[in-house]
Amino acid sequence: MPRVRSFAVGAALAIGLAASARAAKPAKPAKAEKATTATVPAPHLDVKNWSLANGLQVLFLADHKAPIATVQVFYHVGSKDEHVGIRGVAHMFEHLMFKGSTHVPPEEHARLLKEVGGSVNAFTTEDVTAYHDTVPPSYVGFALELEAERMRNLKLFPATIDSERHVVEEEKRLRVDNDPVGKAIERFRALAYTRHPYNWTAIGTIEDLEKVTPAECQRFYDTYYQPNNATLIVVGDLDEQAVRKLVDQHFGAIPRGPQPPRDYPAEPPQTAPRTATMQMEVQIPVIVGGYHIPRAADADVPALEVLATILSAGDSSRLPQRLVRHDHLAIAAGGVTESMEDPGLFIVYAAYLPDKDGAKVQAALSEEIARVRDAPVAGDELDRAKNQLSAGFIFGLETVDGIAQRLGLAQYVEGDWHRFIEGASRYLAVTADDVQRVAKKYLVDTNFTRVTLVPPGAPMPPPATGVSPGSKP
Repeated sequence: MPRVRSFAVGAALAIGLAASARAAKPAKPAKAEKATTATVPAPHLDVKNWSLANGLQVLFLADHKAPIATVQVFYHVGSKDEHVGIRGVAHMFEHLMFKGSTHVPPEEHARLLKEVGGSVNAFTTEDVTAYHDTVPPSYVGFALELEAERMRNLKLFPATIDSERHVVEEEKRLRVDNDPVGKAIERFRALAYTRHPYNWTAIGTIEDLEKVTPAECQRFYDTYYQPNNATLIVVGDLDEQAVRKLVDQHFGAIPRGPQPPRDYPAEPPQTAPRTATMQMEVQIPVIVGGYHIPRAADADVPALEVLATILSAGDSSRLPQRLVRHDHLAIAAGGVTESMEDPGLFIVYAAYLPDKDGAKVQAALSEEIARVRDAPVAGDELDRAKNQLSAGFIFGLETVDGIAQRLGLAQYVEGDWHRFIEGASRYLAVTADDVQRVAKKYLVDTNFTRVTLVPPGAPMPPPATGVSPGSKP
């Protein structure tokens, strides 16, 4: 089944799973981790790239480790290309693209590839929508033919739109509306962004999904599902010349479409902290906070990723050590750098039991952020974080799917597929001064947004400096 990837869903699952796991099993004392300054070698990645006359970008990487190949099509369209009134339509297309085209009946795309031993999937984010087919190498031409077919020949029948509208609405209810943490994160995003369409998440809104029309879906498809708004990625046990011939055969005749608009309203700088409190029937209160950071292509992002790893990657990192193991204030604490094509967010969170003082939890989070601003991180912490990130990048190259996905995200989220080639080197170059510099620059109180989720009757958390208490939703 297609799936949606968004900050709200991913972060809600991360927090919920971490909290439930820690609640079920008492934490053990942290074991000392041996830091190392050894570098992680980057593999030789001979990516070939070319473009067709219609504007389609093509990336190819031969990988002969196993008889497998993947065909992925990344469309440069996500929920930030929506507007109020059609929020969720990008996610709808993740489903609609499997519902039939001129020459392929509904659901046949997936069934036909599964019959030859392949698998299919898709995902939607704020910035991209991607479709991937993993097949034996001899069926790459077949996968390319099917992807070319639905690029411009999708059939958008009113009955199909209504059916998928209801599917996406139920997904929204299940993953967000019926999940208090999901609702808190959705509220956090709306509070953090006042103008930019990152104000909503890729899963959409019920009120817009209920009324989006077939004509609006057709306009969205004709605007964004064009070869000049897509990158085709092929990775696997294949020959470059054969791939070039197949790509020309199946995609070459598709005409270039109009250039999609990219006129997103800029988010103004945040000049004062923002807070809100949500009271819902929850057993585990949660604090979700975040700071605005630059776009994924910015040179400061690798240092921010290292900083997030120092704060929250593993039981020995700073936030779990302080809030969970030392002070026993929380059952889970951490953070993540949410890097996106436009300026993103540096997220911190804590989940705690109702008998704990939420004000003390927030104070501990703030103190740990202040620590990284006020003093350079230790050498062993820095080395450990850099090696964790570098190893994570290398491990992500173990499958053809992983390689292709990283190429596609580099192309559109980071702005250039060559960022993929930089690989682990971006992390290994980060210094302790870099980490402290970005902490001082971005992790400041005036740039902070916080949403606290508490059960009814629980004490309201203190406001951030200069901010009145948030209201109920």
